[in-house]
Amino acid sequence: MFNKIMHVAVDALERAIAFLLVVIAALGAVDLIVEMYNAVSERGYLTPDTILRVLDSVLVVFIVIELFNIALAYMKRKNVIATVMEAGLVAVVRKLVIFETNAEASYVLMKAAALGILILAISLTWYLLRRSGVCESESAETASH
Repeated sequence: MFNKIMHVAVDALERAIAFLLVVIAALGAVDLIVEMYNAVSERGYLTPDTILRVLDSVLVVFIVIELFNIALAYMKRKNVIATVMEAGLVAVVRKLVIFETNAEASYVLMKAAALGILILAISLTWYLLRRSGVCESESAETASH
């Protein structure tokens, strides 16, 4: 009886979190449109700084969408490793896209090295997981059904 109640509670929490992620992604998309409209109506064009802000917002929305995909896969009791790796890669790429070089050179170099190491680590982990069969690609899963 207790286990059944706990499963129902966890299921309800999973659905609520998935719903909130959809709301966050939708609000992020609306914010992105408003930000672009304001930037273009103010100057008539997008500046490099505005483009970076817009790309940052786009990538944040993609990260939220990846988190939603993780929640969906988890609710379906599927293997979430591939989706988690994708979300991690998008998050690191976001940091790379908005990478600022106007700080002290040693700090910029250290930050660039850290991002490079993160990208290599995620890529190597993803490769090893795919090679071992733990992390199947979505196209392989679709083909097998």
